[in-house]
Amino acid sequence: MYLEDLPDDSRIVKHFNEGRRRWSDEAFLLSDLVHVMSGKPHPARPKPKTDVDKRETPRRAQIRRQRIAEKRRREMARKAESAAD
Repeated sequence: MYLEDLPDDSRIVKHFNEGRRRWSDEAFLLSDLVHVMSGKPHPARPKPKTDVDKRETPRRAQIRRQRIAEKRRREMARKAESAAD
């Protein structure tokens, strides 16, 4: 289940953000302005986390290879149909 658009200070957000509230879009934009004007990143800006879920597991690699092969077969079939016409 995915939860979207939770308030920045909700208990779930704080739980997964080490007890801190999430930065709003406006806060990120303001920290970007601080970075541009001072030449240094804002010291409190959250560091990007590595997303463990997006790492490629052997199963995901196999699925990706299968999907690429299927797409190539479809493209070759489409080319063959257009060449036959």
